[in-house]
This record gives sequence, C-alpha cells and structure tokens, in this order.
Amino acid sequence: MKQAILELKNRIFEIYKSTQEPLNNNIYRGHLRSISTDIEDSIAVFVSNLLPETYCLILDPSIYVDGKNNRPDLLIVNDKQEVIAMIKIKANMGWCRNAQWVLKDMVENNNKFISAKTLLCEISNGENKEVSYGSNVPMFLISLTDGNCSESKHQANKNTADELGIKHYLLFSGWYGGLKDKDIEFFANDILSLRKVK
Repeated sequence: MKQAILELKNRIFEIYKSTQEPLNNNIYRGHLRSISTDIEDSIAVFVSNLLPETYCLILDPSIYVDGKNNRPDLLIVNDKQEVIAMIKIKANMGWCRNAQWVLKDMVENNNKFISAKTLLCEISNGENKEVSYGSNVPMFLISLTDGNCSESKHQANKNTADELGIKHYLLFSGWYGGLKDKDIEFFANDILSLRKVK
C-alpha cells in the first residue's frame, strides 16, 4: 500500500508541475489551472491498483434515470457487474467550503440508482457498461488536501457526511508539491475491504 500511496503523490505532483508551465511570456495566471480530471484519473489508478483485475472502475459515466443525466465521478464494479462503491472526488474541496450540496447530490444519486436497480453507464469512447446497483452501496467523498481550507471547515463537512452515511476522507495535508499522508491509509483500507464484499 505504501508504494501505491507514493505513486499517487508523485502522480499528483507531476500534474501540479504541469500547471506551472507558462503559456506564453506575457500571460500571467493568478490561480491554478483546473486539474480535477487528472486527479480523478489518478485516484482511479490508485484504487485500481488495490483491487483485483477482474473489477472495473467507471469514471464519469452518463447514467440516465427518469430522463435525467447523472454523472457520478467513480463507480467501482466487481466481477459480477455489481456496483460496490460510489466515489465523489473533490480536488478543490477547500474552495467548496460547505459540502452540503455535494453530499445531497450523492444521496439523491444513490436513491435514484437504488430505484433503477440496473444502470446503463454510457462511455464516450468505448463500450457502454450495464451494472446492477443494490441498496447498500457505500458512498465515499474524497477531499484531496487540507492545504486549501481550514481544518474546522473540513471537519464540519465530515460531520455532515457522517450524518448522511457517507465516508468522507481528507487524503493529504499540505500542498500538491509536498503532500503528507492524512486519511489516505483509511481510504485505502476501506477500498481493500471491498474485495471481501459478497
């Protein structure tokens, strides 16, 4: 697990470094370029390395339920084509400050998916995947780092998540170039435990 965590941190650092490259000598960017998609990819690779190869991870699919498009960040699907976890990834949760709308959206999606039972995950550049969704799918919310928000605001988000039955992890402490482990091992252990789900 330690090696997988180190690889994740290195990958995040490389993504962060790429945002520092100048676009032109006379262009000055005041804030970090969006790295959310790259962070989602990195988390998916990390999770994939912890699970059997027979499991699949579905990133940012379009799932239509009752005519509305729903786009969960990451679904983990076991070898029986059953969703065994839904993960929301927030690379910049600090700027969200209050995660209530994110958490509410997760609960709403979960309820819709439970009602639908079978989900068709539309994949833009590949084959669509049909999966089943049961009534006890664990939900995880990831905040990447505490470097962009106060500990008290992150704790308030965690408290709200707990009340809604969602596990919320603050993976790292510090900034993208020097991340220190925080909840990453708890998250990894919870992912590893998914292998035992029958």
